[in-house]
Amino acid sequence: MIAEFKVQNFFSIRSEQMISFICSSDTFMSEEYCVEVKPGLKLLKMGVVYGANASGKSNLLQAVEFFRYMACHVSKDRSSSIHVVPFMLDDKSRQERTKMSMTFYIDGEKYILAMEFDAMRFYEESLIAYTSPKGTTLYNRSYNKETDSSSITFSTKLGLMKKSKDVITGNTLNNRSVLAAFSVSNIESSKLNDVYSYFSNHIPDVLEPNMMLSSYIKRKLEQDKDGSLKSFLLKFLKASDFNIKNFELNDEEMPITPEMEKVIQSSPLSDDKKTQMMQKGTIVSSSLNFVHSTEDGEHDLPEKYESRGTIRFMGMSVILKQLLKDGNFVMMDEIESSIHYELLSYFLKVFLVNNNKESQLFVTTHDVNLLNEDFIRRDCIWFTEKNAAGETLVKRLSEMGLHKNLSPYNAYRQGKLIDLPFLGSPYLSLNDECT
Repeated sequence: MIAEFKVQNFFSIRSEQMISFICSSDTFMSEEYCVEVKPGLKLLKMGVVYGANASGKSNLLQAVEFFRYMACHVSKDRSSSIHVVPFMLDDKSRQERTKMSMTFYIDGEKYILAMEFDAMRFYEESLIAYTSPKGTTLYNRSYNKETDSSSITFSTKLGLMKKSKDVITGNTLNNRSVLAAFSVSNIESSKLNDVYSYFSNHIPDVLEPNMMLSSYIKRKLEQDKDGSLKSFLLKFLKASDFNIKNFELNDEEMPITPEMEKVIQSSPLSDDKKTQMMQKGTIVSSSLNFVHSTEDGEHDLPEKYESRGTIRFMGMSVILKQLLKDGNFVMMDEIESSIHYELLSYFLKVFLVNNNKESQLFVTTHDVNLLNEDFIRRDCIWFTEKNAAGETLVKRLSEMGLHKNLSPYNAYRQGKLIDLPFLGSPYLSLNDECT
């Protein structure tokens, strides 16, 4: 589980900002919200970020995703750009490095991974494991300007042979993390396996608001050999008051049109796979068919006629099943997209009550109704706002001094927590010339 994440000089974030999932001393709904990762330390299952448009909410999620990317991405060659975007609204920050670090727990053991880089190279990287209160630096990497290469110091507690250390060092290009270099090195097992596995398998990409998730649903249903996913989806859709009694995944063989051929040729498929598809002349397309129960009986409804909200919520339900099954860190940007508020509230409640796998949900939203709910802990709420310099600042509701008897919803609407957008008069003269 993730305990803390720090980021500096990334998109709209200039000075160091931090998100913490460490539970406060508040005992409210602690059983539903908090997971004890080690004696005396509990972490939150959920974080919710509010803020005006362009205040930097999405950038927080993108920063975590980019950190995961940097930990796992294997650059093709040493000249490839890292594609990081620093704070662009002052000349100094454009030339400075981006810094990120994450404190996380694997099987009750604390780790801190820290990185410092720009568009061309890594300058610093370290991984600390706390097998004891003091902590052990498993590896430390620094950039040598004279040789234009990295020097890496490995701890003896990793248990790696000298040959293995040399292999990792040789694979650590200037634009590649030590973890990524480890992933392409054929060496003995160590704690690096656990850390790399956590980042590569348990932190998926951000779920964007424009993602309909139809293809994701179909792919997961195709893998659902025992029918457990379909059973879960039907139960959850029924409990969410959809009148869907059943659904089926149907395959249809379609001829390849000239338009489809262009898509195939531009896809990342191998040349052999593309040739096989073109020689066959047809492609298999999957589609969902829903059975709706009404007062007039049961009626089929093809996927293309199903509501956008239904498909989106069904996809979120697939993600929910994975969250309840595996210990993942899932990020959703504008989680309320195409979803009625009551469904959003129900989704979050089901996650909190049934999550026993140390999964975490980190979301952004504009739906302020959550602030008025009696099941929301204040330490899981965060706000973003921009200062006069245009940089994103992050604030935690539980640290803003709001009295426990005062409503966060009312305080937010009144602009007492963060500055709300200042809107002018709704009456505009369309005849006025722009100046």
